[in-house]
Amino acid sequence: MTESIRVLLVGAGVVGRAIATDHLLAGCEIWMADRDEAVLSEACDAVLRRTDGIADSASPWGAAVPIPVVHMMPHGHDETIGASDALPTWVVIESIAEKLPIKQAFFAEVENWFARSPILTTNTSTLPITEIAGAMRTHSARFCGMHFFMPVVGRHAAEIIVHSRTSEAVIEACEGHVRRLKKAPLRVLDSPGFVVNRMLAPYLNLSMQLLCAGVAASTIRESALRYGMPMSPFELIDLIGPRTAFDGGRVVWQSFPHRMDPSPLLPAMIKRSLLGVAGQKGFYEYSGDGERSGDDLSDDVNALVERYSRDDIGAADIRGDVQLIADMFAASMWREAQAIVAFHVADMETINQAMAGGLGYVAPTIETSWREHIESIGEDRFEQIADRFPKLKSLR
Repeated sequence: MTESIRVLLVGAGVVGRAIATDHLLAGCEIWMADRDEAVLSEACDAVLRRTDGIADSASPWGAAVPIPVVHMMPHGHDETIGASDALPTWVVIESIAEKLPIKQAFFAEVENWFARSPILTTNTSTLPITEIAGAMRTHSARFCGMHFFMPVVGRHAAEIIVHSRTSEAVIEACEGHVRRLKKAPLRVLDSPGFVVNRMLAPYLNLSMQLLCAGVAASTIRESALRYGMPMSPFELIDLIGPRTAFDGGRVVWQSFPHRMDPSPLLPAMIKRSLLGVAGQKGFYEYSGDGERSGDDLSDDVNALVERYSRDDIGAADIRGDVQLIADMFAASMWREAQAIVAFHVADMETINQAMAGGLGYVAPTIETSWREHIESIGEDRFEQIADRFPKLKSLR
C-alpha cells in the first residue's frame, strides 16, 4: 500500500502551509487544495519560498477534486519514483476550520472524490474523531486523526488518533507516512485533548494563573526553560494562536473540570482580537515575518493582566522562585500523564515520546528523558507542592 500512496492536503491556512512545508522538506510531494484560489496561490508561494520546491498544475491521478488544487514537489523530485499505471491510494489530510459541522460535511463529501477508496485523516487538535466519523457513509473504517504539532517542521512526532472502527491497515499506513516525514507516530485513543493537548492545557493555564497572580512573565519564562520546555508558555500560545489554545483548553477543562480552573486571560485576548504571531500581536508583538519584537508583554496583554489580577493561589509566597515554578510545571504535567494512563488513552512511553516529539521538551539533565526527569524530582516533592498550593487543581 505504501508504495502507491499519494497525499492530498485540504486547507491552505497557517497550519496547512506548515504541513505542506514539512512534506517538501522531507522529500515528499503533495497536492494542496483550498476552496479559495487566492489563499491557495499565496500558500503555494510561501511553501515554495521556504523549501526551494517546485509546483505544477498536474491534477491528482484517480481523483476528481472539485476545488482549486496545486501539485508541489521538493527540489530535484524524480516524478518516475513510485510511478505506476495502477490507481494510487490517496491519503487525505484535512486542515480546515476547527468546527465539527464543517468537518463532518467535508468528510461526507470527500468520500466521493476518489476512484479508489482513500485513507481519510483529520488534523484536528480538539474535536472527537468518533463524532467526525459518524457523518461518513462508507469509509469510517478508513478514517483516523493525524495530528501535527506546531511548529510542524520543528516537531518530530505526530499523533495517530484511532476510533473503534479504524482498520489496522489504515493505522499502519498512516504510521508509515508519518515515518516518511521523519517523525515518530504516536498511536492514541480518541479522548478529549488526545495526549499532547491534554498535557499542554494545564501547563498553559497554570502559567496564566501565575501571571495574573503577580508572577513576572520573565520569571515564568525562565522557569519553563529550566523545566525543559523550548520557549515561554506565552510564546507558545502566540505561536499556536490564542483562539486555538482556547479551543483546545476548553475541551480539556469541560471534560475534566476537576483538573483545572480556566484562566479568564485567553477569552479576553480573543475578544481584543489578539491573534498571536498570525496577527502580529498577542502576549508579545511580532514583525511581519513572525519574529518577536521584544521581551516585554504587549500593552494590551498588560492591561488584561491588570484587569484580571488576583492572587487566590498563594503566589505571593513564590517570590520569584524559578525552581519552584519549574517543579510546579512538572507536577501539573505529571498528574495529567497519570490520568491519561489510568484511562488507557496512551501508555507512559507514548507520553514520554509526545513530550519530546510533540512539545519539544528537553530535560535539563543531559541525555535524560522527560519521565526520568520527573522521577528525579520525586513524588514526595509533588505532594509537598500540592499541599502548599491547595487551590491549584492541576497539581492534585
